[in-house]
Amino acid sequence: MRFLFWLVILPLAVAMAVFAVNNREAAFVDFQPLPYALEMPLYLLLIGAVFFGLMIGGVATWFGQHHWRARARDLHRRVKHLEGEIEGFRARTAQPSATQAPRIAAPGAGP
Repeated sequence: MRFLFWLVILPLAVAMAVFAVNNREAAFVDFQPLPYALEMPLYLLLIGAVFFGLMIGGVATWFGQHHWRARARDLHRRVKHLEGEIEGFRARTAQPSATQAPRIAAPGAGP
């Protein structure tokens, strides 16, 4: 697993370093309706845009999976409840209560 991690991360890190070295020129970003403007290296702008897109996609996916997480929580609660009931049944059948009369075999019935 660790080998696979380095097999993926190392080439990505090298590619990002090469990209950053080759795209150092300044880029001017103007937010037209707002009075804000930025000047930053092009590589930082592009990597930031990719990171921002990943974050937006992750949040959208997380909200989209709300139904499945809620269902899993409900099923987990139901399983815990049913396991508790099973343990209760086992406890009651393992120890006969003092109020129950002992069973007496009918005459002529087998052992």
